[in-house]
Amino acid sequence: MKNGVNIKEMFDKISAKYDKLNEIMTLGLNSSVKIKAIKNIPLKSDVKVLDVCCGTGDIAIHIAKNIAVKGEVTGVDFSSKMLEIAKNKAQNLKNITFFEADALNLPFAENEFDACFISFGLRNLEDLKNGLEEMKRVVKPGGYVVNLDTGKPKGIFKFFHKIYFHWAVPVMGKIFGGNYEPYKYLTTSAKDFPSSDELVELFKQIGLKNVSKHEFLFGAISQQFGQV
Repeated sequence: MKNGVNIKEMFDKISAKYDKLNEIMTLGLNSSVKIKAIKNIPLKSDVKVLDVCCGTGDIAIHIAKNIAVKGEVTGVDFSSKMLEIAKNKAQNLKNITFFEADALNLPFAENEFDACFISFGLRNLEDLKNGLEEMKRVVKPGGYVVNLDTGKPKGIFKFFHKIYFHWAVPVMGKIFGGNYEPYKYLTTSAKDFPSSDELVELFKQIGLKNVSKHEFLFGAISQQFGQV
């Protein structure tokens, strides 16, 4: 539960329309932003990657298919319905595995991965800092911890973002997905989520090095990453 919402149950319910709604609500830019975010991290063909809160597997599948062709990609999530879709989308890939796991208690040894990604999932964790520390724990020295999530636009873009994200998005969720509440939660959780600069500082606090950030869509989506 978070903010009175059963997150697992919520994602199970919207899983069938999750990918379609993401493309609609980002005006078709969902996939391209994720690909750009992945390209910001120097990954080799034999890389071993973990995708936490992987959802329907977009990031994990892109890495497995286009980058880690000699490596191994693992995606974990707590929503069995989302994982069913991810597995179906990745059924022709032999270098990727999906299974259920708790992001705050990852079932992996220390220093096991070259990089650990989380996209639009950090906001859903009951303890954000512990989630990042757990990701750091399973990454090898020199490897990367990467977050991609909603940001906080500034200036005139802040005004338009507020109107679109806090009013239009829940309405579209109702129209195209038949369910208003999950997207109302999305806007609420985004409002309470730390800014990109605050997350950069948190990355540094837990001991990550060479911390950097990138912003997309005028700051509506932001990325932070650092090395172990």
